[in-house]
Amino acid sequence: MGALTSTINDLGGKPVKEPKFKYPSGTFEDKAKFLETASVFEELGVAAYQGQVTRVKTLDILAAAAAIAGVESRHAAILADLTGGNPFPAPVEATKTMAQVLEAATPFIKS
Repeated sequence: MGALTSTINDLGGKPVKEPKFKYPSGTFEDKAKFLETASVFEELGVAAYQGQVTRVKTLDILAAAAAIAGVESRHAAILADLTGGNPFPAPVEATKTMAQVLEAATPFIKS
């Protein structure tokens, strides 16, 4: 059992089933395609964390989420730079609701 699953269980939550991922054709054969796909995931991760931060009520979890969001932002900036994008697209990170994140992630998840 992973750390995230254990934490969710310890807090009385119910972890979702671990998804199986599907990647665009050529993701692991082409460096540019890999970086492009990684950039999509990192940008989505940043928006997901930013969109959920107000829902976190436990300070320890909020601190952990903020730390993870910071790392995701760094990853997103580096990938944007490597792919010719803007590593600093706005002064404040974009947010997405859970529904928006799930919609954006659905093409990458096997049913």
